Amino acid sequence: MRISLNWLRKYIDIQISPNDLADRLTMIGFEVENIEHLGAKYDRFVVGEVFEVQKHPNADKLTVCKVGIGTEVLQIVCGAPNVKPFQKVAVGLTGARIPHNQHDPDAKPFFLSQAKIRGVDSYGMICSAFELGIGDDKNGILELAKNAKPGLPLADYLGINDTILEVGITPNRPDAMSHIGIAREIGALLEQKVNTPSTKVKESKKGIGKYASVRVEDKQNCPRYTARVILGVKIASSPEWLKESLNAIGIRPINNVVDITNYVLMECGHPLHAFDYDKLDGHTIVVRLARKNEFFTTLDHKNRELRDDILMVCDAAHPVAIAGIMGGENSEISESTVNVFLESAYFRPQSIRKSAKYFGLSTDASQRFERGADPSITPWAVDRAARLIQDICGGEILRGKIDSYPKKISPRKITLRVGKTNEVLGIRLSAKRISSLLNKLNIEVLKSNSKGISNKSLTFRIPTFRPDIEREIDLIEEVARLHGYNNIETKNFATIQFSEGVPKEDITDIIRKELTGFGMREVVANSMQQKSVASLASDKIVEIANPISKDMSSLRTSLIPGMLSIIRHNIYHGTKNLRLFEIGRVYFHAPGSVDAKMVEGYTEDEHLLLTFTGVAQPLAWDQKPRFVDVFDVKGELQSLFDKISLDKIKYIPYPNTKALTENGLIIEINGEYVGSLGSVRREILDRFEVEQDVFIAELRLDVLSKHVKTIRRDFRALPKYPAVRRDLAVVLDSRVPVGGLEEKIWQSGQPLLTDLELFDIYIGDQIPSGKKSCAFALEFLSEDHTLAQEEVDDVIQNIIDQTSRSFGAEIRK
Repeated sequence: MRISLNWLRKYIDIQISPNDLADRLTMIGFEVENIEHLGAKYDRFVVGEVFEVQKHPNADKLTVCKVGIGTEVLQIVCGAPNVKPFQKVAVGLTGARIPHNQHDPDAKPFFLSQAKIRGVDSYGMICSAFELGIGDDKNGILELAKNAKPGLPLADYLGINDTILEVGITPNRPDAMSHIGIAREIGALLEQKVNTPSTKVKESKKGIGKYASVRVEDKQNCPRYTARVILGVKIASSPEWLKESLNAIGIRPINNVVDITNYVLMECGHPLHAFDYDKLDGHTIVVRLARKNEFFTTLDHKNRELRDDILMVCDAAHPVAIAGIMGGENSEISESTVNVFLESAYFRPQSIRKSAKYFGLSTDASQRFERGADPSITPWAVDRAARLIQDICGGEILRGKIDSYPKKISPRKITLRVGKTNEVLGIRLSAKRISSLLNKLNIEVLKSNSKGISNKSLTFRIPTFRPDIEREIDLIEEVARLHGYNNIETKNFATIQFSEGVPKEDITDIIRKELTGFGMREVVANSMQQKSVASLASDKIVEIANPISKDMSSLRTSLIPGMLSIIRHNIYHGTKNLRLFEIGRVYFHAPGSVDAKMVEGYTEDEHLLLTFTGVAQPLAWDQKPRFVDVFDVKGELQSLFDKISLDKIKYIPYPNTKALTENGLIIEINGEYVGSLGSVRREILDRFEVEQDVFIAELRLDVLSKHVKTIRRDFRALPKYPAVRRDLAVVLDSRVPVGGLEEKIWQSGQPLLTDLELFDIYIGDQIPSGKKSCAFALEFLSEDHTLAQEEVDDVIQNIIDQTSRSFGAEIRK
């Protein structure tokens, strides 16, 4: 926001330099991004007086002028037809930067130097309004007022010797989006009182009640509406001081009434709107929601379709303004305006934010209402504007004002603990010092409770212009700002608490660390998607009420679509071999669900997605490239499960034509469904323009974490006795899953069986049709003795008997 230093000085005496002021404001949270000295562009420009004008000896259209600039008289060659003796003119001296070259098609600036023009020396330039950048007139020089003093810097004469601070206002500080707001902060810094202008108005004997009325139908979105009526105004150009003030901060002057509303907005931060009183049907204002299929033409000449949740300011017949955002063509102030209806209202921030987003409009008014205006300032603002209108435009202010305020918004009260403040900030401040600091910001102490020095507390009343202060910690931040961040000592210390146990590590952090150790890369995808994309995995879609765009209209129901978009992006940029994972939330609309945690009828679950595509191993000269398959995914999953001490895992094949994957396996832990793995269906890959195969595993982290009881890495000594290794090949029905066979072998081989690995599956001519041969490598070990051959034979025989009984398996011969 542009803040004028001259404007600030109307409210507070500032004796420090602009640079010092900028540093101090930055240290209390208002970063000054730039300092602009408006008069700098007119450096080496002065007021001059033409003493003599003679024809140029070598050019018919040029004259040779003698111009006094206070300390000396310069000879200047001039080509303007209107130059004459005793004029007061704007003179550019040698070295001046002329803002516009009127002889250049692009009007680029240029630097003035001493020149010989047609044989005559010229030591400066008499400038036109166009060349100075303050008007469009190129036909002659700019004539200044007769009382202008020769030698006076031109910036001082034009009244643009102001300094502008470009201040970065954070979104939570709407109170600082004005000159009085910044002056209040400076007053706290410099320990000075801020002097606000008088709002006392001279009212006529005519009461406002006979001339206008206000009805607020939507009191929730418009808690307060204040108005005044001024009759008999004269619309004209604003006085120079008002135009200069607005121009300095980048606002284009329009006419005196509109300029006054803009001036008050930038002065106190509260938006106002002026209606042409005679254009209001019934001289009535109605604040209501728009009606369906209603249209409205705003001041920017656009005809807009209204939605039935948009707050509108209307007259007795039709809308006249989008509340808190922009007025309409049908009631704007024009040259024919004689009577003015002045609005000063407080609108609910959520309502204005929603309307501004819908229309794609961001105005000075909407920016302040969205962040939270001050409901208590509406009478002051309307009186201030009414007085300025009366002083500048004439007219009579009707007696009284309309103020619809059915439910008063009371100042918030917050209790601050002195001990807690000192603990958080690492300093020692007394209750008196804390009260003194906060009082500088109009935060008044209401009461003090003493329960010992360490338990003393203070209760403060928070002014309504500070919507950002909601909790004790917010008050502590204000104390820190005013005490000075640079006055808070940085202390380095460490504490050791032996009485507490080791904090439990979060399962997501453990998984993230392990997968990163496996060489996988984590990605983060947007949780908002197109509705058609979100519906690929489930029809229980959560649709967003006010989406940013159609591409982000729904919340995701699976992590897979977002991952496919990332894979496509990487492939397009030349990276085709990918091992990625994401930990994120998915959302479902589930009316009546008992799993709803935050909002009734909606559930959200945290998922883990592993994704593999491309070549499985790094390329090597001595082997052919092998592309990843579903077994790579299963292997990585099994490694992860081993790392986090999970067992009793089952992989169950399942056919599902509606899923995003095919050739899939359901994953169960202790009999509970935890997720699935498989290859992404070809039609899904085609939709995302991914030509190569993609394999995934998507797991529910809430279920996974439930089965991770304690992650331990127990020390185990190396075995003292040798292990015995045997191979076992069995023939059984080809439809029997290998997982079930492995589980039966594990059960039958206990307690001596310590390792089991499948190393071959054979289907062919050497075994009967419909059968398959599964070959396993078995390892047996005892911790207290060397195993005898007979012991191992007995265990293997038990394995053969159990698998034969359960699956009809036979030893392959």
